Amino acid sequence: MKVTINALREALMKAPRVSGSDLCRQFNGINRSTLARLITQIDHEVIRRGGSKRIRYALRRSLRGRSESLALYRIDAEGVGHVAGHLDLTYPEGSALSFAEPPAWPLDGGTMSDGWFDGLPYPLLDMRPQGFLGRNFAHLHWQMLEVAENITDWSDDDVLHVLATYGHDQSGDLILGDRAYQRHLDARRDWESRLVRTDLLATTYPEQAQLALAQAVAGSSAAGEFPKFTATREINGSPVSVIVKFSGADDSAAVRRWSDLLVCEHLALATLPAELGIPAATSTIHHHAGRTFLEVVRFDRTGAHGRVPLCSLASINGALLGKGGAPWPVVAEALHRERWLSTESVTQVRRLWWFGKLIANTDMHEGNLSFQPGLTVAPAYDMLPMLYAPLRAGEVPPQTFVPALPLPGEAADWRLAAQAAIVYWQRCASDTRIGESFRAICLENAVVLERSVEGL
Repeated sequence: MKVTINALREALMKAPRVSGSDLCRQFNGINRSTLARLITQIDHEVIRRGGSKRIRYALRRSLRGRSESLALYRIDAEGVGHVAGHLDLTYPEGSALSFAEPPAWPLDGGTMSDGWFDGLPYPLLDMRPQGFLGRNFAHLHWQMLEVAENITDWSDDDVLHVLATYGHDQSGDLILGDRAYQRHLDARRDWESRLVRTDLLATTYPEQAQLALAQAVAGSSAAGEFPKFTATREINGSPVSVIVKFSGADDSAAVRRWSDLLVCEHLALATLPAELGIPAATSTIHHHAGRTFLEVVRFDRTGAHGRVPLCSLASINGALLGKGGAPWPVVAEALHRERWLSTESVTQVRRLWWFGKLIANTDMHEGNLSFQPGLTVAPAYDMLPMLYAPLRAGEVPPQTFVPALPLPGEAADWRLAAQAAIVYWQRCASDTRIGESFRAICLENAVVLERSVEGL
């Protein structure tokens, strides 16, 4: 049987990650030498991954008409870039990553370890523009990037195109593609012009808030999400990367409540390390121009240019486990059974989860817990009593706090978290940056939780 190049292309297009022996059988038993000669003729179209006995083949797929590999850069803690690998797209879908250095994140031991991924490599998923900042980014650049204005409509290829063009300041330490890396280099050159000096904070932060809102998509600050911007701040004479959440500037009930919740988040981040020994992001509250600003230091950044690897539980779970909708402790225990997560980290996740439940945090989705290499738990963030967030239309309805109770095997961690949560509610109740009416709610919640501890 004479095998044509087109027949080989068609076979690779229909059956990606195929072995040489399977291709030989598919073509009625041609020998390996014949197959090798055929592959050589379209070598630039074929992707190979895996060791000598595990080698598999796939047909290269182009991205917006470009078929070359995309370099994947890792930015270290000093801000120096390193080539971590190269990414190719495969037919009919998926991708293949070659590793120029050992991967920082666990792989499944199967095809993923050889560089094959059903979609995008999961460490890239958190780089996708999302939330308030992502929607603003899309609103500003969708026409130039030739993607949908709504980020939820983006395909994996759209995400790759956006990241390879503009993705120079995403979460974590990775940058995809030469064009995005060049933007990173350009940003390094003029970073001092963007540094927010402490003596100018009172004017700069309100200006940045106004700009963020002016650029926002209508309705982009939905219930359950603060508007925000990023900045490089001068703190104690050094550059520090921050994310700044902010409230509205009027005196409506909803704005007052959002302001209260920003202070509550700040207090939660301070309580976790003090009472439970759980690291949390460092934060500061500022009040300027009628707004409350929560300034949170980014723990995926160091100095003016350095970066730290970061990966969310959502990306890790989706790639390695697929336990959709499971609570944090359930996923953590599953990762532990697979020997990816230590016993100490599982305990930390359980206590953080219970603390969140006992301070009425109703928004503990998998994007709100992250890990650093070695699957150590990253500092806590986005921890606040979201039960009391205003509704989308602006109403602030009364809510009843009912503390979640543990199963017998959870009681020890629950008690530790409950004691920390009682301290937290008491701190909120005595902090005059929080409005009087909400301080009363916090005091009542401390009493309710104390009764639950006594009754357990």
